[in-house]
Amino acid sequence: MPRDWPLTGRSGQQARAVAALRESGGVVLAGAAGVGKTRLAREITADAGRRGRTTRWVGATASSRNIPLGAFAALVAEAGGGTELTLLGRVGAALRGAVEVLAVDDAHLLDDVSATLLHQLALERTVRLVVTVRQGEPAPDAVTTLWKDTLLERLEVPGLDERDTVALVESVLGDELETASGQRLFAVTRGNVLLLRHLVAGERRSGRLAPVDGQWRWLGEPEIGPELRDLIDARIGLLTEQDRRLLELVAFGEPVGAELLGSLVGHPVVDSAAERGLIVVSLADRRLEARLAHPLYGEAVRARAGSLRARRRRGELFRALASTGHRRTGDVLRLAVLSLDSDTPADAALLADAATEAAALSDWGLAERLCRAACDAGGGFEPRLALGLTLSWTVRPDEAEPELELAAALAATDEQRARAAGLRAANRGFLQGRPGEAIALLDEAGAALGDGDPAARLHLDGVRAMFELALDRLGEGLALGTRVLGSPGAQSFAVSWAGYAVVCANALRGRTDHLDELVDRVVTAAVSSSETAPMQFNVRYWQAYGLGLAGHPGRAREHLAWLRELPGRYATMARDATGGRIALDSGQVRTAARQLRAILPFFPGRGGGWTALFEAALAQALAMAGDATQARDALARAELSRHPLMRCVEPEITLARAWVAAAEGAVGQSIELAVAAAELAGASGQLAVEVVARHAAVCFGDTRQAAALAGLADRVDGPRAPSAAAHAAALAARDPDALLAVAGELERSGLVLLAADCAAQAAEEFRAQGRAAPAAFAGARAAALAQRCEDARTPALRAGTAPPISAREREVATLAATGLSNRQIAERLHVSVRTVEGHIYRACTRLGLADRAALADLVGSPISRA
Repeated sequence: MPRDWPLTGRSGQQARAVAALRESGGVVLAGAAGVGKTRLAREITADAGRRGRTTRWVGATASSRNIPLGAFAALVAEAGGGTELTLLGRVGAALRGAVEVLAVDDAHLLDDVSATLLHQLALERTVRLVVTVRQGEPAPDAVTTLWKDTLLERLEVPGLDERDTVALVESVLGDELETASGQRLFAVTRGNVLLLRHLVAGERRSGRLAPVDGQWRWLGEPEIGPELRDLIDARIGLLTEQDRRLLELVAFGEPVGAELLGSLVGHPVVDSAAERGLIVVSLADRRLEARLAHPLYGEAVRARAGSLRARRRRGELFRALASTGHRRTGDVLRLAVLSLDSDTPADAALLADAATEAAALSDWGLAERLCRAACDAGGGFEPRLALGLTLSWTVRPDEAEPELELAAALAATDEQRARAAGLRAANRGFLQGRPGEAIALLDEAGAALGDGDPAARLHLDGVRAMFELALDRLGEGLALGTRVLGSPGAQSFAVSWAGYAVVCANALRGRTDHLDELVDRVVTAAVSSSETAPMQFNVRYWQAYGLGLAGHPGRAREHLAWLRELPGRYATMARDATGGRIALDSGQVRTAARQLRAILPFFPGRGGGWTALFEAALAQALAMAGDATQARDALARAELSRHPLMRCVEPEITLARAWVAAAEGAVGQSIELAVAAAELAGASGQLAVEVVARHAAVCFGDTRQAAALAGLADRVDGPRAPSAAAHAAALAARDPDALLAVAGELERSGLVLLAADCAAQAAEEFRAQGRAAPAAFAGARAAALAQRCEDARTPALRAGTAPPISAREREVATLAATGLSNRQIAERLHVSVRTVEGHIYRACTRLGLADRAALADLVGSPISRA
C-alpha cells in the first residue's frame, strides 16, 4: 500500500482554508484525533509553497508543553540565550523576517510562551497562519482567543462520510470495493482516516480484506493489531476496574439502557465515562441508551476481555435485562444473543423466537446461530425447519437438505408436514436444480394429506403456484396463486408463496396498477415467520422489476427506502440487486453494471435461478455502455448458469443476446434476436417483457413493430407501452418531430436511455431530410440524455452522432472496429466477402478515408460513440 494516502473528500474545506489564508490572515482546523487535520494542514501549506510563499512547519507535543517556546526549539537555538521575553522577541522577529506562512500542528499542546507568540502573530497579520487543534482538549487561552476573537477563521474537520471513505480506500487498493465491505469499513471507523489506515493495513495483511471476482471484499471480524491497539488505548486512557467493567458491559450488549447500566456499575461511573467521552448516552424511544463512543473501542475491549470474562458479562446483562420483562422491540433478540456464549442456561423457545427476528432483519448468520442453538437446546420441529431454510436461502442447499429431512421426520401435524414438504421441494427444485424430484415431493405430500387439514393443502398449493410461474406457465401459476390468496383459511406460509407467484406473474404480464397493495400484503405475511421472512426481498425485487417494465422506475426507486434501513450483507445484496435493476431501466448503465456485479458472489452456480437473470441483466447494462467484450462474457456466464426450473427468464436471456449483438455492431442480428425475445415472452403471457423486447428492436432501427406495440399498449399498464407504440409509429413514418415528442414522454417517465435513443433517431432522420438546424438540436438533445445515462453507447446513439454513411456501411465498419476480418463479417451478416468490401470502399470514399483501418478507427472512436 502507498505510504502517503491521497487527500480525499477535503476539496471544499481546502478551498475555504486557502481563501481564509488569503483574506483573514489564517485558519484554525479543529477536529477529533485522526480525522486528517494534519494532512489537510500540510496540503494547505504545500499549496502556499507552490505559489512561491516561504513556509515553516512546527509541531507541538505533550513533552514540549512544559518548555517555554518548546515548539519553536529550532528557532530558539538560532536566537541564542536570554530571558523568555527576550527569546519571544527574537523568535518573533525571525519569523516575521523569513516566513510568510507558518503552520502550527496540535496548537492545544503549546506552552504559554509559544501560545503568546502565536497570538501576537495573528494580531499583527505579518505572518499567515495554519493552525490545528484537537476538539475537546483544553488549550491555552491565547490559542482559543484565535477563533473566539475572530483573529483566524475556524473550520471544523469531521470524519469522512461513507462515500469519501469508500473512495479513499478504493484509491489506495487500486480497485472497486464491494458495497457491503465499504459500508462495514465506514461503520467501524466512522471516517476516521488514521483508524481507517491502520485497520485496512492490518486486515489486508491478515487476508480478510482481499480481491474476489474483481472487487475487494472484507470478510470476518476485524482483528485489532498492535499499532491500532496502541491508538485506541491512548484514546481510552487509564481505567479503574469499574470503568473496565462498564466498557465491557456496553461492548457486549450495546445499546444498553443507561438506567440498567447504572444499576450494574453505579450511576457515578456511567456519568464519568460519558464525561470522558468513552460512551455516548442518547435518547432512543423515550429511553436513555449508552453506546461506546467509537465502534473500534468495542473491538478492542472485547479482544482484551477473554472468553471467561466475556461469558460472565453477557450473563450479567442477560439477567438484568430479563428482570425488566423485556417488553421493548428488539429485547427478545438482544436477550437471545446475550445468552449465546454466556453462563446462562439455553432457552429453546427464546432462541427460536429470536431467530425469527434475525431472519426478518436479513441477518442470516445470526439466524443460523440462533437456530442451531435452539436445536441443541431441544427445540424440535420449528427451529430445525428454520435452520434448514436459512441454509437454503443462503444458497447452501446440500447443507440444507439433511436439516429439512430431519424437520420432516419431527413433523407432528398435517400443517407441519406440508410446510416441511413445501420447503424441501423449494430447496430441491430451485436451489439444487432438480425440478422433477421437487414436484414429485409435492405430489407425494398432497396424496398423503388426502382430506386432511385444508390449511395444509393451501401450503402445498402456494409452493406449487411458484413452481408453475417458474416453469413459465404464468396462467396456471396466477390462477392457483390467486385461489390460495382468496381462501379464508390461508395462513402466512401459503400467502407468502402464493403471493410471490402472483406478484411475479403480474410483473411479467404488465399488470402493475395495483401491484403495490398486493406486495404490502405478501410482505406482511412473509415477515411474520422466519421461514418466509427472506421472501420479502424476492417479492420487493419483482415489484421493482414489474414497475420498471411498466415504465415507472421512479416509483420503483421509492420502494428502495425500506431496504436502506436494514443492516447486514444480505440487505446490501438486496439493495444492489433491486437498485441495479432500477438503474438498468432508468438507463444508468454503469451504475447498473457495478451493482449487478456486486451481487453475483452471493449466487454461486445457478444460484437458485437468480444467477442467469442477473448475468443477463449485467450483459445488457455492459452492452448499453458499449463494452461489447465484457457484455459477451456476462452473456456466456448467463448461458452456463441457465436453470432447468426457471424457464420464465428465457426471454430476458434472449434479449441479452440481442443487446450483445448490438454492442458488437451486428445490428441486423440484434433486431432478429430482440423480436425472438418478444415472441418468446408473448407466447407465455409475459406481455410487459414483450413490450420491452419489441421496443429494443425499435431502438435498434426496426420499423416493423408499430402494429404489435399498438396492440400491446391497451393490454399493459404503465407509460412504457404507449410510448413504445408511439416511438415505433414515428420511426416507421420517418417523422423526426414525432420522434422528438416521444423522447420527451420517455424522459418524463424516467426512461432516459430510451429517450436518448429516440432523440438520436430524430437527429438522423432530420439529417436525412436535409433539416440541419433541427438535426443539430436533436443531436445535442440525444448527447445530453446519453451523458445522463453515464455515456451510454447504443446503436441509435452511435448512428445519431456518427459520420454520414448508410446504416449497412456503419454496421460493417463497427464490426471491423471489433477486429473481425472481412470474411468473418460476411459470415456474421450472411453476405459475400465482396459485398463487405463494397460497403467498406463506399464508406471510405464518402468520408475521404485512406483505408479500412482508418474507417474502423473513426467508427470505433469515442467521438463517434458519444
